[in-house]
Amino acid sequence: MAVLLCLPDGALRIERLQSRLEILLALSRIFAAGGENLVYTLPELGRAYSRWLKEEEESEGQELQSLLQADYGRKDLVYEFNRLFVGPKAPPVPPYESVYLSKDRLVMQESTLDVRRWYRQEELMPVSRSNEPDDFIATELEFGAYLLARAADYVKEQQRGKAIAFLDAYNAFYDEHLVWLEEFVRCLKKATQEKVFLIIGTIILKTVRPIEYQKGGLT
Repeated sequence: MAVLLCLPDGALRIERLQSRLEILLALSRIFAAGGENLVYTLPELGRAYSRWLKEEEESEGQELQSLLQADYGRKDLVYEFNRLFVGPKAPPVPPYESVYLSKDRLVMQESTLDVRRWYRQEELMPVSRSNEPDDFIATELEFGAYLLARAADYVKEQQRGKAIAFLDAYNAFYDEHLVWLEEFVRCLKKATQEKVFLIIGTIILKTVRPIEYQKGGLT
Protein backbone atom coordinates (compact mmCIF):
# COMPACT_ATOMS: atom_id res chain seq x y z
CA MET A 1 0.00 0.00 0.00
CA ALA A 2 1.30 3.42 -0.94
CA VAL A 3 1.34 6.32 1.50
CA LEU A 4 -0.18 9.66 0.56
CA LEU A 5 2.15 12.50 1.50
CA CYS A 6 -0.10 15.33 0.37
CA LEU A 7 -2.53 17.66 2.06
CA PRO A 8 -6.05 17.99 0.57
CA ASP A 9 -4.85 20.87 -1.64
CA GLY A 10 -2.05 18.67 -2.99
CA ALA A 11 0.86 20.32 -1.20
CA LEU A 12 3.50 17.88 -0.01
CA ARG A 13 3.80 17.63 3.76
CA ILE A 14 7.49 17.96 4.45
CA GLU A 15 6.99 16.74 8.02
CA ARG A 16 5.66 13.39 6.80
CA LEU A 17 8.56 13.04 4.40
CA GLN A 18 11.02 13.85 7.19
CA SER A 19 9.45 11.36 9.60
CA ARG A 20 9.60 8.66 6.93
CA LEU A 21 13.30 9.10 6.21
CA GLU A 22 14.05 9.20 9.96
CA ILE A 23 12.37 5.84 10.50
CA LEU A 24 14.30 4.32 7.62
CA LEU A 25 17.56 5.58 9.13
CA ALA A 26 16.64 4.25 12.57
CA LEU A 27 15.86 0.83 11.09
CA SER A 28 19.11 0.91 9.16
CA ARG A 29 21.12 1.57 12.32
CA ILE A 30 19.50 -1.40 14.10
CA PHE A 31 21.14 -3.75 11.60
CA ALA A 32 24.31 -1.76 10.92
CA ALA A 33 25.26 -1.40 14.59
CA GLY A 34 24.52 -5.02 15.51
CA GLY A 35 23.14 -6.73 18.58
CA GLU A 36 25.73 -5.28 20.96
CA ASN A 37 24.37 -1.78 20.32
CA LEU A 38 20.65 -2.46 20.64
CA VAL A 39 20.74 -0.55 23.93
CA TYR A 40 21.35 2.57 21.81
CA THR A 41 19.56 1.83 18.54
CA LEU A 42 16.26 0.50 19.93
CA PRO A 43 15.43 3.73 21.84
CA GLU A 44 16.24 5.70 18.69
CA LEU A 45 13.84 3.51 16.72
CA GLY A 46 11.15 4.03 19.37
CA ARG A 47 11.47 7.80 19.13
CA ALA A 48 11.45 7.79 15.32
CA TYR A 49 8.41 5.50 15.24
CA SER A 50 6.57 7.70 17.71
CA ARG A 51 7.14 10.73 15.44
CA TRP A 52 6.03 8.74 12.40
CA LEU A 53 2.79 7.70 14.11
CA LYS A 54 2.11 11.32 15.02
CA GLU A 55 2.64 12.56 11.47
CA GLU A 56 0.50 9.73 10.07
CA GLU A 57 -2.17 10.62 12.64
CA GLU A 58 -2.26 7.01 13.82
CA SER A 59 -2.88 5.95 17.38
CA GLU A 60 0.08 4.73 19.40
CA GLY A 61 -0.31 0.99 18.98
CA GLN A 62 0.72 -1.72 21.39
CA GLU A 63 3.96 -2.27 19.48
CA LEU A 64 5.19 1.23 20.31
CA GLN A 65 4.45 0.88 24.00
CA SER A 66 6.13 -2.53 24.08
CA LEU A 67 9.18 -1.16 22.32
CA LEU A 68 9.50 1.87 24.61
CA GLN A 69 9.15 -0.32 27.69
CA ALA A 70 11.59 -3.03 26.57
CA ASP A 71 14.73 -3.84 28.55
CA TYR A 72 17.28 -2.88 25.91
CA GLY A 73 20.23 -4.17 27.91
CA ARG A 74 19.14 -7.82 28.02
CA LYS A 75 21.98 -10.11 27.00
CA ASP A 76 19.55 -12.56 25.43
CA LEU A 77 18.52 -9.86 22.94
CA VAL A 78 22.11 -9.72 21.71
CA TYR A 79 22.17 -13.50 21.42
CA GLU A 80 18.86 -13.60 19.55
CA PHE A 81 19.95 -10.83 17.18
CA ASN A 82 23.08 -12.76 16.28
CA ARG A 83 21.19 -16.03 15.95
CA LEU A 84 18.63 -14.48 13.61
CA PHE A 85 20.82 -12.29 11.42
CA VAL A 86 24.53 -13.02 11.90
CA GLY A 87 25.62 -16.47 13.05
CA PRO A 88 27.92 -18.28 13.84
CA LYS A 89 25.49 -20.88 12.49
CA ALA A 90 23.62 -20.12 9.26
CA PRO A 91 21.15 -17.40 10.31
CA PRO A 92 17.47 -18.22 9.68
CA VAL A 93 16.76 -14.62 8.58
CA PRO A 94 19.70 -13.47 6.42
CA PRO A 95 19.68 -9.65 6.05
CA TYR A 96 20.55 -9.68 2.33
CA GLU A 97 18.18 -9.11 -0.58
CA SER A 98 19.78 -11.65 -2.92
CA VAL A 99 19.00 -14.54 -0.55
CA TYR A 100 15.27 -13.94 -0.97
CA LEU A 101 15.41 -13.49 -4.73
CA SER A 102 17.71 -16.37 -5.73
CA LYS A 103 16.42 -19.93 -6.05
CA ASP A 104 19.31 -21.32 -4.00
CA ARG A 105 19.14 -18.55 -1.35
CA LEU A 106 22.66 -17.32 -2.07
CA VAL A 107 24.32 -13.97 -1.44
CA MET A 108 26.16 -11.87 -4.03
CA GLN A 109 23.72 -12.54 -6.86
CA GLU A 110 22.38 -10.36 -9.67
CA SER A 111 20.38 -8.16 -7.31
CA THR A 112 23.60 -7.28 -5.46
CA LEU A 113 25.11 -5.93 -8.65
CA ASP A 114 21.95 -4.06 -9.56
CA VAL A 115 21.68 -2.32 -6.21
CA ARG A 116 25.32 -1.28 -6.58
CA ARG A 117 24.32 0.39 -9.86
CA TRP A 118 21.77 2.46 -7.94
CA TYR A 119 24.41 3.64 -5.49
CA ARG A 120 26.84 4.54 -8.25
CA GLN A 121 24.17 6.59 -10.06
CA GLU A 122 24.15 8.82 -7.00
CA GLU A 123 27.96 8.69 -6.76
CA LEU A 124 27.75 6.80 -3.48
CA MET A 125 29.84 3.90 -2.23
CA PRO A 126 28.86 1.77 0.78
CA VAL A 127 31.30 1.91 3.67
CA SER A 128 31.25 -1.15 5.91
CA ARG A 129 33.78 -2.29 8.45
CA SER A 130 32.59 -5.87 8.01
CA ASN A 131 32.60 -5.83 4.19
CA GLU A 132 28.89 -6.52 3.89
CA PRO A 133 27.45 -7.06 0.38
CA ASP A 134 25.83 -4.04 -1.22
CA ASP A 135 22.34 -5.50 -0.75
CA PHE A 136 22.72 -5.61 3.04
CA ILE A 137 19.47 -4.48 4.65
CA ALA A 138 21.07 -1.57 6.51
CA THR A 139 22.65 -0.19 3.34
CA GLU A 140 19.47 -0.42 1.30
CA LEU A 141 17.40 1.27 4.02
CA GLU A 142 19.95 4.05 4.34
CA PHE A 143 19.91 4.57 0.58
CA GLY A 144 16.12 4.79 0.62
CA ALA A 145 16.40 7.44 3.34
CA TYR A 146 19.00 9.27 1.22
CA LEU A 147 16.61 9.48 -1.74
CA LEU A 148 13.84 10.84 0.51
CA ALA A 149 16.25 13.33 2.08
CA ARG A 150 17.15 14.67 -1.37
CA ALA A 151 13.46 15.00 -2.20
CA ALA A 152 12.84 16.83 1.08
CA ASP A 153 15.70 19.24 0.40
CA TYR A 154 14.24 20.16 -2.98
CA VAL A 155 10.75 20.57 -1.55
CA LYS A 156 12.19 23.07 0.94
CA GLU A 157 13.91 24.88 -1.92
CA GLN A 158 10.62 24.81 -3.91
CA GLN A 159 12.29 22.97 -6.78
CA ARG A 160 9.28 20.90 -7.75
CA GLY A 161 10.76 18.98 -10.65
CA LYS A 162 13.81 17.78 -8.73
CA ALA A 163 11.71 16.80 -5.72
CA ILE A 164 9.47 14.70 -7.96
CA ALA A 165 12.50 13.06 -9.56
CA PHE A 166 13.79 11.82 -6.20
CA LEU A 167 10.35 10.68 -5.03
CA ASP A 168 10.04 8.71 -8.26
CA ALA A 169 13.54 7.32 -7.71
CA TYR A 170 12.59 6.17 -4.21
CA ASN A 171 9.46 4.44 -5.49
CA ALA A 172 11.44 2.75 -8.25
CA PHE A 173 14.09 1.63 -5.76
CA TYR A 174 11.35 0.23 -3.53
CA ASP A 175 9.78 -1.70 -6.41
CA GLU A 176 13.11 -3.08 -7.60
CA HIS A 177 14.73 -3.75 -4.25
CA LEU A 178 13.09 -2.83 -0.94
CA VAL A 179 10.02 -4.93 -1.69
CA TRP A 180 12.00 -8.03 -0.57
CA LEU A 181 11.58 -6.85 3.01
CA GLU A 182 8.06 -8.30 3.02
CA GLU A 183 9.53 -11.81 2.68
CA PHE A 184 12.24 -10.91 5.19
CA VAL A 185 9.59 -10.08 7.79
CA ARG A 186 7.65 -13.26 7.05
CA CYS A 187 10.81 -15.27 7.72
CA LEU A 188 11.46 -13.26 10.87
CA LYS A 189 8.02 -14.03 12.28
CA LYS A 190 8.58 -17.74 11.70
CA ALA A 191 12.05 -17.73 13.24
CA THR A 192 11.53 -15.96 16.58
CA GLN A 193 9.08 -15.42 19.40
CA GLU A 194 11.07 -12.49 20.82
CA LYS A 195 8.66 -9.56 20.97
CA VAL A 196 11.28 -6.88 20.25
CA PHE A 197 12.20 -8.40 16.89
CA LEU A 198 8.58 -9.07 15.97
CA ILE A 199 7.90 -5.37 16.63
CA ILE A 200 10.81 -4.39 14.37
CA GLY A 201 9.23 -6.53 11.66
CA THR A 202 5.87 -4.81 12.12
CA ILE A 203 7.50 -1.38 11.90
CA ILE A 204 9.26 -2.38 8.67
CA LEU A 205 5.97 -3.45 7.08
CA LYS A 206 4.20 -0.27 8.19
CA THR A 207 6.84 2.27 7.23
CA VAL A 208 8.99 0.92 4.39
CA ARG A 209 6.49 1.44 1.59
CA PRO A 210 6.15 3.31 -1.70
CA ILE A 211 5.02 6.92 -1.63
CA GLU A 212 1.95 8.25 -3.40
CA TYR A 213 1.73 11.95 -4.17
CA GLN A 214 -0.05 14.39 -6.45
CA LYS A 215 2.46 15.69 -8.95
CA GLY A 216 0.43 18.76 -9.80
CA GLY A 217 0.27 19.84 -6.18
CA LEU A 218 3.88 19.70 -5.09
CA THR A 219 5.20 22.98 -3.80
